[in-house]
Amino acid sequence: MSTPLALAFALVLLAANGFFVAAEFALLSARRSRIEQLAADGDRRAQSALAGLRELSLMLAGAQLGITMCSLGLGIIAEPAVAGLFRDLIHGIGLDLPNGVSHGIAFSLALAIVVFLHMVVGEMAPKSWAISHPEDSALLLSRPFRLFAVIFRPVIRLLNTMSNVVVRLLGAEPQAELAMAHSSSDLILLLDEAARDGSIETNDHVLLSRSLEMSGLAAASAMTPRSRVVALDQASTIDDIEQKAVATGRSRIVVYDSDLDHPVGVVHVRDVLTHHGLRTATAGELATPVLISPDGLALEVLFLRMRDERRHLALVVDEHGVVLGLITMEDVIEELIGDFEDESDRSHRRVRWLADGSFLAAGSLRPDEVADRLRISLPEGGWDTLAGFLIAQLGRVPSEGDVVTTDTARFEVASMDGVAVREVRIRRQPAAPVW
Repeated sequence: MSTPLALAFALVLLAANGFFVAAEFALLSARRSRIEQLAADGDRRAQSALAGLRELSLMLAGAQLGITMCSLGLGIIAEPAVAGLFRDLIHGIGLDLPNGVSHGIAFSLALAIVVFLHMVVGEMAPKSWAISHPEDSALLLSRPFRLFAVIFRPVIRLLNTMSNVVVRLLGAEPQAELAMAHSSSDLILLLDEAARDGSIETNDHVLLSRSLEMSGLAAASAMTPRSRVVALDQASTIDDIEQKAVATGRSRIVVYDSDLDHPVGVVHVRDVLTHHGLRTATAGELATPVLISPDGLALEVLFLRMRDERRHLALVVDEHGVVLGLITMEDVIEELIGDFEDESDRSHRRVRWLADGSFLAAGSLRPDEVADRLRISLPEGGWDTLAGFLIAQLGRVPSEGDVVTTDTARFEVASMDGVAVREVRIRRQPAAPVW
């Protein structure tokens, strides 16, 4: 092959190598959701790109085959042609060098030039372009690349099968498609990065992050414990309901038959007002059905059930049917947007800042809430609440005045409600960082 023809063929191979590199990274970088949207709108290029994404392993094997063929071709054709040019140049300028020396110089220069062009023009430049324009590159290259894959499909399948055998021998399972799903923790990291870059507003970042964090919570994690559930026997009169509502500030009161594990429903003070002239009505007669939720039910699922059934309150029960507590729509929404106060909050606030710089926190506060609201981390352990942490550290039911100290804070039991920890006074250690 003449030198000009060899050089022309080498340029074709260099361009083809760049094509296969760009096609490979286009498939890996393109957003599948965007490609699916374009395909649904009838874009034939997007349909071809989507077909490639659905058999990604085969397409990547095809790209590697094309890159390997082009690289070998460049080594076989381009290097000798370029080396011949330099040998002619050396002899043309009258350098009287031995053949071995002139060949070595020409070979070294030719190898350096071919490798440079192969790396920059044939690898790095097309890769950067495909990553910078993922959807555009996928749409542009998908149809010619799939044509190559169709022509060489038998060879590609053979190579892909052999590579899958090696992968399985290494203990992994080959994937035909790129996994596009992300866990909630992955998405939270992406949101944090977007907030740092200023891509999303702070309020949007907080709301979206809370939405994702809520997906890991169950009904029991956001409920009011049984000891604080406001309830009345079904035989209670309207006067009893009014007195209970005034004393507790609750607008909805659970009604039970004999004990809380046999709920009848829930009565609203509004219903009492509508029956003001009929003082003989009982709580059982005024009660409406109450929603029952398993303690392990995902919080977002419970939210949808409460919304669909138009219920503002649900009782949380364990596998034995024992009522563990109560959860309201407000509790669920607060997990999403943060705390807000209504009439039911006037007698109990989850966190209070004191003038001396310490905090009064509810014993029912979860470890993640302690970290989020107070910027204090609890040690790792099997406890679900601040009270559970204190019980585990003390090895007994706490008493008022009991103190537990960690590297980050001092925890003192401020008040008890029977055998339950009601409030804890928390003071950061002097050396503890505030994150």
